[in-house]
Amino acid sequence: TDAPQNVTQYDQVMTTKLVLAYAAGLQIIHRARPAGLVDRSVDIACGPGHFTLCLARFLDYRTITGVDLSLPMVEIANQNARKLGLADRVTFRAGDATNLFDLRDNACDLATFTDAAHHMPDLAAVARVLSEMNRVTRPEGLVVIMDLVRLRTAALTERYVDCLGHDYVQRGLPAFFDDFRNSMYAAWTAKELRETIPRDTDRTWCHIVPRGLPTIQIVLGLPAGRKKPFLRSGVPWTPNECPIPKEMGFDWRMVRFTLACACKTLIRPTGRVVQSEPTERG
Repeated sequence: TDAPQNVTQYDQVMTTKLVLAYAAGLQIIHRARPAGLVDRSVDIACGPGHFTLCLARFLDYRTITGVDLSLPMVEIANQNARKLGLADRVTFRAGDATNLFDLRDNACDLATFTDAAHHMPDLAAVARVLSEMNRVTRPEGLVVIMDLVRLRTAALTERYVDCLGHDYVQRGLPAFFDDFRNSMYAAWTAKELRETIPRDTDRTWCHIVPRGLPTIQIVLGLPAGRKKPFLRSGVPWTPNECPIPKEMGFDWRMVRFTLACACKTLIRPTGRVVQSEPTERG
């Protein structure tokens, strides 16, 4: 991701269908987060910082730190913060996702790790990231991981990549398309990602996986003592502020429907798995 072409093309994600995943993540956080805990958040493997900046724009977190291993991505992210007038609230730095050494225990109300778990070299590294997220998030805070799901066969993967990736090709983003294909093959299965959830924690964890052809998965580390994933419905923006381009309105409705019908698995602090009902609509 240090290559100039990759940095430039990743910086255009808000014009591509990846914005649908970002919007889904924002909606999930809006529905799941405790009321009033909006002081500090950290976004890990933030890339050019667009999702990080959305935490300020749509969810009103006061102080946000984006962390990424790529210095060119961090430089672009800081530029984006200045362009949006958010540099006083959102800052970016280069750092290792598996060792958030400069963040003390219980420092954050929210920790996010979006569309990046498949970039980690192995499941042990993913587990270290989740452990660090759990450590730096206060017990009453929220931990959110969102990533792709590896499909069952190469043929199915190629059909999906060609279908969704056509948007990237049309927009003149060949490097982004190639990375999307590679990411689908590198993605973890739902079972693999679930294995990385910390067990030495008081949190109940919720793993959300759409039915049928799952291509996205979400893991929520709920506030300690809470078993209900969602507290409210709706989205955290007005119609005039919606980050979804109008031409993607149908796609967004499909994403919301898919997540509404998804299966959620609750994992207790003891590691005991409890299969639950589909996620509540909203």
